[in-house]
Amino acid sequence: MPKHVSRRDFLKTSAAFAASVSVGIRNPVSAAVGNTAQQKRWFKGNLHMHNQWSDGHPLPEWAVDWYKSHGYHFICPSDHNIFQSDELRFDGFGFKNKPSDIAAFKGETSLWKPISPTAGWPKLTRKHVDEAIEKFGDDSVRMITVDEETYVRMKPFAELEKQFVEPSRFLMIPGYEQTGGCPNGQQVHVNFINVREVFPYISAKEPKDILERTFEKGREMYRPDYLFTANHPLWRYYDFSPNDLIALPQIRLFELNNNAIDGKYEAHPQGWKPGQFWDVVNAYRASHDQPLLLGMGSDDRHSYAGPAEGWSVVRAVSLCVEDLLHAIRAGDFYASNGLDFEDIQFDGKTLSVKIDVREEGKYRIQFLGTKKDYDPTSRVIEVAEGPRCPARKIDVYSDSIGRILDTVEGTQGSYTLKPDDLYVRAKIVKVSDKLQDDWQSKPAAWSQPYK
Repeated sequence: MPKHVSRRDFLKTSAAFAASVSVGIRNPVSAAVGNTAQQKRWFKGNLHMHNQWSDGHPLPEWAVDWYKSHGYHFICPSDHNIFQSDELRFDGFGFKNKPSDIAAFKGETSLWKPISPTAGWPKLTRKHVDEAIEKFGDDSVRMITVDEETYVRMKPFAELEKQFVEPSRFLMIPGYEQTGGCPNGQQVHVNFINVREVFPYISAKEPKDILERTFEKGREMYRPDYLFTANHPLWRYYDFSPNDLIALPQIRLFELNNNAIDGKYEAHPQGWKPGQFWDVVNAYRASHDQPLLLGMGSDDRHSYAGPAEGWSVVRAVSLCVEDLLHAIRAGDFYASNGLDFEDIQFDGKTLSVKIDVREEGKYRIQFLGTKKDYDPTSRVIEVAEGPRCPARKIDVYSDSIGRILDTVEGTQGSYTLKPDDLYVRAKIVKVSDKLQDDWQSKPAAWSQPYK
């Protein structure tokens, strides 16, 4: 077999629902943001996840079933640089496993990966094959052995759709994550949602150029009914900056709570956090009358051993791709890692929210925003390469950006924009002694910003 490399090393060098329909759906609301008369409902989903089509641990059917059985209504299996097509192949993100005798696969389709005797990124192990067989039966997994090496067929998107999609209950949206970065090791990842074709990663010296060129290529390649998301700006280590999205107002979506720094690094004490990243961009956009940046919740799931760390909840007319994407573009959704909004309303001046309380406890609502007289200047910290950090230039911003405008102790509250406010967004938390700040608050949920 070809020599395997770790996920970290590969990325460094790459330039390149549940039992009933009511599960997970909040009470219908009579009016959504903007006071439309159409009745809408909340749908829980995740648009960033992985399986063995690239470097996720489980087989694709096991991964999709995990979300369906845990009350999700929609997902996108967004594997790295690949779409789950019927094309016969043996290579993908971080692996090339062409068999010694290709004749054994005559007439076969889809991606095939060999079972590895040892664990490691992005290998397929017998444990994950056995998990799928235990859940779906002996005939559910197709295998072919060539020269004592057993290959396993990955189910393509069309077959997964047929197996799991149920109208009004569970939906799958096609897409992929485009993965690569700059020559200096900065990673710039994006998701294309509701697409079935993949184009090669576009590399450049600067993250802004990658984002801009990739966005424009997507507009050339795809029909307009897709989403473009800028992924996890904090990973691996402040890899792209708020200034990059200030320069690119055409990018409307970014991942708010999928932002862990690579485990071998330590956060810089003066470095921005994802919440401040969001506010820096939106302070500029609001003051320049540009569309605001919207924050997605996602879990970027590779290992399925623990609970999910983030998801988005979308208020839409129905559980169909067109309605979901329309609601996301309109900002009618929120990001969560454990709490839910029962209602979010903005009438053009006042933002009103109500928490969907599931268990006893103390709850808090924070209204955050930035004043018109904020300090827009920034400075750059030059970070030299060290044992717990790569070399980076980190933009540092004023504390006047992203302030708490008001706090409500309770489960519902409202905030009316003042003449000197640029925008307002709401964050809800369940208060505890272990509650952390920013995107690490848990359990919490974040509304979109409004102006």
